[in-house]
Amino acid sequence: MNEGRLTSIRTPNTGGCTMKRILVGVVPEGDFERARDYISELSDYSDYGDWLDSRYGRFMGLSIAGAEASLETVALDDFLNWCGAHRMRPSEAELDAYAQHSRLRSHREPLSAAG
Repeated sequence: MNEGRLTSIRTPNTGGCTMKRILVGVVPEGDFERARDYISELSDYSDYGDWLDSRYGRFMGLSIAGAEASLETVALDDFLNWCGAHRMRPSEAELDAYAQHSRLRSHREPLSAAG
């Protein structure tokens, strides 16, 4: 009986909803034109601002749906290397997955390794 009480103390009350942290990956503006060569979906947008508006729309939609969402800027070269190492085609979905992966990885590395 005590065990159930400890669980309720440790678990934040979110009104029965579980918040999920989701990162929406974006590349820096200076890398956008080069990113278009690798991420086919980017050709659907007229320029970086148009694409960023779309990514912001995804962020807003996720937030309204109850997710804890945020935009995460990732280095294009690191993303492309990650896709190559995992034999994945670069895409917006993989950009989001990489943002999540790199954020989790950076939180686990000791400060001396972040160098």
